Amino acid sequence: MGKKNQYPVQKFYGLPLATTPAGDYVLKLDQEGQAKIHTWRTGKHTRGKYTQPGQLMLTENNLMVMIVAAEPMAFKDRHQETPLARFLTSQAPAALLKQGQALLGSAQ
Repeated sequence: MGKKNQYPVQKFYGLPLATTPAGDYVLKLDQEGQAKIHTWRTGKHTRGKYTQPGQLMLTENNLMVMIVAAEPMAFKDRHQETPLARFLTSQAPAALLKQGQALLGSAQ
């Protein structure tokens, strides 16, 4: 594949979210009651634009995720991560983002 077919790739660290009956966002917990950081990347068909941490995105399985951090990724390394489907224009509350960034800091 030539360079003309390449596209910019970013790696995103995110936390899956759930919504309460009141419509508020909360971290989605696993079977052990823990919220875990997962990674995704932009793909050739990813819709929307990334703006800042706290932005929400949808995975290919329609899972809502809060982006905690982003970093550039080499095009050749893109197959190591799952592509995301679309960026949303919604933002997570600042307190939830702060909680997610604390989890990311403790995981690294």
